[in-house]
Amino acid sequence: MRKHSPISHTCWQAMQKQTLERWKKRDLNIERQKSRDKNYLPLLLSFSEELPDEATIMEIGCGPICLSQAIPQGKKTYLDPLLDDFRRLFPGELPDGEYITSSAEKIARPSHSYDLIVCLNTLSHTLNPELVLNEIERLLKPDGKLLLGIRTYSTLRAKYHYWKARWLPTMFLGGCPYYYSLHGIRRTLSRHFTIADDIVTSRVWIPFLKSEEHLFVCTALGTRPHKEQDEKE
Repeated sequence: MRKHSPISHTCWQAMQKQTLERWKKRDLNIERQKSRDKNYLPLLLSFSEELPDEATIMEIGCGPICLSQAIPQGKKTYLDPLLDDFRRLFPGELPDGEYITSSAEKIARPSHSYDLIVCLNTLSHTLNPELVLNEIERLLKPDGKLLLGIRTYSTLRAKYHYWKARWLPTMFLGGCPYYYSLHGIRRTLSRHFTIADDIVTSRVWIPFLKSEEHLFVCTALGTRPHKEQDEKE
């Protein structure tokens, strides 16, 4: 299969409701600290060091944590379909910035608007990942950068999940609708971007249950990866 078939809108809405119910039982400060303790934060800061003070930054699937608020420079835009709910649930606790309460398949912003787009552990939970990547590709400036965090699985496990989700969708109302193998996500990203770097942030190595957390650093199609540039220079 070359592309994932999108889940139904009914299933996606049910997942959003369950996500909100889980957040009602959580302490936001504890969850923020857990998020900061993970490997994504230092990587996020290191890849944003060269951004100018006036940089435009969008975080897709920010949740109430809004991890990109840790980037010291830039104007932040936070996008999540549950943002209005999170702002009511945690009044006054979300960071300053522009808020867009929307899914990421169609974002009402002009093309080439952002220097940096951050999308951490979100793509696999969207309604249609391919459309989300289309939007990110459209919104990035020509010299912009995408930081995409995602968990990958063994090819066998990813295929098993795909067919199970396709034929028994109600089983996945509380889980992740899309599983990607490493080969699958690299192929998917390569349709839209140049992959400049691929960093493994954590790994569980059990043959069928193998999973890894990756941070992909992507640039516009046609740009050379930084590693390749350095080697040629």
